[in-house]
This record gives sequence, C-alpha cells and structure tokens, in this order.
Amino acid sequence: LGGKSPAIVHADVSDLVPTAFRIMWSKLANSGQTCVATDYLLIHRSIKDKLVPLLVEAVAGMYGKSPKESPDYGRIINARHWNRLMDALNATEGTQIAVTDDLPDEGDLYFPPTIVDGVRPGDSLMKDELFGPILPIITYDTLEEAISLVNSRDQPLALYVFAKSDSAEAVVTRTRSGSATVNDTMFILASMSNPFGGVGPSGVGRYQGKHTLDTFSHHRHVMKRPIWFPTPGVDTIRGPPFAGKENSWKLDLSRQMVYPSLWSLRDSVLGKLVTLIPFWRSLVIIPGFVRALVQSKPVVRRRKD
Repeated sequence: LGGKSPAIVHADVSDLVPTAFRIMWSKLANSGQTCVATDYLLIHRSIKDKLVPLLVEAVAGMYGKSPKESPDYGRIINARHWNRLMDALNATEGTQIAVTDDLPDEGDLYFPPTIVDGVRPGDSLMKDELFGPILPIITYDTLEEAISLVNSRDQPLALYVFAKSDSAEAVVTRTRSGSATVNDTMFILASMSNPFGGVGPSGVGRYQGKHTLDTFSHHRHVMKRPIWFPTPGVDTIRGPPFAGKENSWKLDLSRQMVYPSLWSLRDSVLGKLVTLIPFWRSLVIIPGFVRALVQSKPVVRRRKD
C-alpha cells in the first residue's frame, strides 16, 4: 500500500489554521514514513501566501524550531532512504522554505521538516512516493487544473481535500483513490468499520474488520436447482435446434426474458420491487412456459428399459 497522496487546498476553504496543522501532522508523523502521509500539496494561488507561513508555524508548534532535539520527532529508517531523500531534494528545481534551525544529519539519520515551493509536476520530488518529511508545493489556478494533475498520476492510496462542500464533492467524484478525506488527514484509519485499501498501483484489497476477512476469503457462488424443474421439454429452450418454424418459440421467449417489448413492465413499481427475478420477467415468461409445455419435445427421451 502506498503512492503519492495529495492534499488539495482550494480557495474557498473556511479556515487555514486547522488546515495547516492537519496537513503538517500527517506529513511529519513518524518523519513522514507512513503510507497515508500527505505526499505533496496543491494550493490555490490566491491563498498560498497565507497558508505557507501557517505550515511553518504548525511545525514549530509541534516540534519547536529544532525538531532534532524533540523527543517526538523520529528518524529515517536507514542510511539508504536518508540518501534517497537527500538526492531528491538536491535535484529539485523548487525553492526551499526555511522551516527549522536544523540541518540534515546522516550520522543521526535526522532529516528536518522541509517545505519546497514552486515545484513543477515533473520535478525530482514528484517522481516517486517521498516517504519522508519533505513537502513539495504546487500552485494551481483552477480546481479543474488540480483535478487534472491528480488524475494524470497513478491513483493514490489517500486523497485529502480542504474546501467547501461543492468543491470537495467535485474533487472526490472526479478522482480515484483508495480513500478520500475532506477537511482532515489520516483520521480515516481510525474508522475500523470501514474498508481501507488502495486502487490500482496504490494497493490491492480492502482491510480492517470484516473487510480483511472478505479480502482473504473466496466468495463462492453455489446454485442449487431441483432436478424435476423445468420439465425435459421446457428444458430444451436453452439449447439447439433453434432453426425452423417449430423452434421459433425458443427465440421469442428468450427475447422477452432479456428485453421485453412492454416497457411498462420494466418501469412499473412492482417490477422494481423484486431484485432477484424482476417482476416483469416473471410476467413475460409465464405465457412462454405454457407455450413450451404444449410445443416442446425432449431432446433426450427416457428409455423404457
């Protein structure tokens, strides 16, 4: 499970203060090494200059100006991943924003909270899932632009959108992701009664609670039919011969079952109440079965011996 999970902050978001805190909380939890961390940030141009200082302030509020000294700030898992993050950061064409007083320390595997502004979709920070405390910022002008950018990439494991209802609904309905959260981040994991999982490259299956059992179970379809129904003659409707006038009733009956000529039967209230066998199908097959009883002949006949 994983992928580059975006957070979209639209111009109509009602409050930037909790928005900034919730984004940086998800970005820096376990030093960004969680599968549903905010990977990159899409901000509407009109509010970017207001939001960025609040992001910096949120970091200081949680970890201080020197997160290296904070007992709550973690380390990168190993030297290989520390160097992977440094290589991506050194290759970026974006602008690093001063967030803390600390510098990266390979010996301690410490990587400070880092915000990079002016990032483009093809930047080194946008190639793979970061899985670390670097937050690239991409600015957009229209919601359509933000949605198109998300859809141009692999489906993420999580998607976060901070906006009013109409804008948030547009993002959720026009994108694909393993999960989606409006006006918050990561708390979707706390809902144990709902499925959690990815879609496409971000993961396969659904987990948590009963959904975990369902994922690792095979839902076997078992159909049981009485051997005496339908009668041998009526049973011939399913197989040839279909040619000839004497067999035309088979095609007539089949058409009515699949696509009835009386639309009123399909659109009736009673017809929509029955889901297993729609009511209109029950009506159209009755005359057909009567006709089949009269005209049909068994393909396989019983032997007297």
